Amino acid sequence: MSNSNKPGVIEWFLLLFLTLIWGFSYYFIKYSLSSFNPVQISALRMIISGVSMIPILLFTVHKIPKNKLLPIFFCGLLGSAIPAFLYPLAQTKISSSLTGIINAFTPICTYSIGIFFYQIQKENHKILGSVIALIGAIFIIIFKPTASFNAEFFYLLIAFVVPFLYGWNGNILKKDLAGIPGIPLTAMMYVMMTLVCIPIGLFSNSFSQIPIAISEGNAFYHLLGLSLLGSALAMTLFNILIQRVHILFATSVTYLMPIVTVLVGVFDGETVLWNEIAGLIFILIGVLLINKIIKFKKEKST
Repeated sequence: MSNSNKPGVIEWFLLLFLTLIWGFSYYFIKYSLSSFNPVQISALRMIISGVSMIPILLFTVHKIPKNKLLPIFFCGLLGSAIPAFLYPLAQTKISSSLTGIINAFTPICTYSIGIFFYQIQKENHKILGSVIALIGAIFIIIFKPTASFNAEFFYLLIAFVVPFLYGWNGNILKKDLAGIPGIPLTAMMYVMMTLVCIPIGLFSNSFSQIPIAISEGNAFYHLLGLSLLGSALAMTLFNILIQRVHILFATSVTYLMPIVTVLVGVFDGETVLWNEIAGLIFILIGVLLINKIIKFKKEKST
């Protein structure tokens, strides 16, 4: 489908459902960390997701062109595997709600990368939205309380790397992997990442930690939810969505997600600071401008 297609009821449903699933992912990560270290969470997340999708791949592998295997592998790294390692590491020092707010920067990264590397058309309202969202990101980083700024700054930067990875991944999916059905695409992606992560899982004692985690509490079950819902199911739906609508509509799931993550964080006893709320507001305004959900004036097409 072309980028100009307007989202219908199905596309909005997919977007909102993804918002709910991914919005809870940071909560799942938070409680997985009670028994697993970040490397173990990340390796097991990819392995569990990949193993769950092997039966699907066996029945759909014929729908994947062999010349697309390399870009699928890179999408797996950029959009799933590397973020799966970075976010748990970041959440050892920053809250799940703040991580979700940072993730709202994804559409701006997607658009910027599309302009510089994928010949996406420049539009004034999208550029303005990107600048406003950047101001939001600055609020989140600069106005941290002085006592915690130095300790958390490195982990904030780690979290901010992920939206750029997601942005690159989204452009590859839209431009290089268009036409491949979302279900076999996701299955191949996660099976590839499983092969990459099995040695990491063995080296980090991830598998031997599972029975320990089960005996200690609910960490393993949170990890299962993260893997099956937050990775396998959610990425399948996202890959379907991104082929049906404009790339910026699909990635707009990340500006709705912070609403879920902040609410979940508040109910879970996390403190949301003023600069995080201010940053979120700026980011949301920026992304709403990018998607023309709010307008300042009618803009001539170029």
